[in-house]
Amino acid sequence: MMRRLPRSVAALGSAVLTAGAALVASPPSAAGAQPVPARDLWSFPIGAVLEPAALAGGAGAALWNPAAFALAPDERVRFSVATLATGAAQGVEGQALATAVRRASGVTVGVSLARATVAGLVRTETDPQALGDVPYASLLGSVTVARPLLPHLTGGLAVRWREGRADREIRHAIAADLGVVADFPQLRGTRLALSSFLWRPGREEDDRPAVVGALETRVAGARDERALRAGFARHGVVRGGGEQGPFLAARIDVLEVRAALLRSRDAGQVLQRVRSGVALHYARYVVGVAREEGAVGLGPLYQFTLSTLVR
Repeated sequence: MMRRLPRSVAALGSAVLTAGAALVASPPSAAGAQPVPARDLWSFPIGAVLEPAALAGGAGAALWNPAAFALAPDERVRFSVATLATGAAQGVEGQALATAVRRASGVTVGVSLARATVAGLVRTETDPQALGDVPYASLLGSVTVARPLLPHLTGGLAVRWREGRADREIRHAIAADLGVVADFPQLRGTRLALSSFLWRPGREEDDRPAVVGALETRVAGARDERALRAGFARHGVVRGGGEQGPFLAARIDVLEVRAALLRSRDAGQVLQRVRSGVALHYARYVVGVAREEGAVGLGPLYQFTLSTLVR
């Protein structure tokens, strides 16, 4: 089993496959090198390929920033689903499902369930004949509460239960995350978001929580339905690497187009890749399709999202 997690998402592909190969060759006890196995799978941007993680909506908000999970005053219920897959024989798959309800008090309460797994890892012994699949997967369940704290400032709290499985070893952990989203209507609709991810107080060295942040503003257009927005996003991991870079979002009525250029560093090597996608806003539905240029050893990554609102 691998002794440490990947230093960046760009290097995660080869690290995941190396981990799988080590699992095949090692006894189950070797998986104890990680407090909870498969933590590295949560470096993949499930629900957050189209948007920065700190500002992602729908199922992405349920995963990354509990404050972004909050519903607007004219929204009552939201259902969201996201699915992600890499285009390789030994690739990563992820799914997320979330629902949120806004109460009369202005508090949004929601639950979500997400899953990430590596497909195509096979067990072998002294000869190359496959002896079955090697499970390498993780489940993440969250209960989220978000509410306005001040005018134009929203805070959120998520309590998370995580299960990790590596071959025959299964372990569990509880985490709690805090997030905020600040809006500045007078500054061209600028938004600033910040959140922790998988924070286990006192276990930061072992479990490596992440911090996600983003800043965006409207650079053209008078309203969000017809505007060009630009910003900068950052995703950092304790004792690990991270990714950061600028992004653009252009919306004309029902059609929204997004693109981001991300940069990360691993073992002294600077890596760059592009995320891009489109979203269709129709009545109470939002459908999104996004793509990321392949991480090392994995090929392109694709994401599909769907959200629906009840007002």
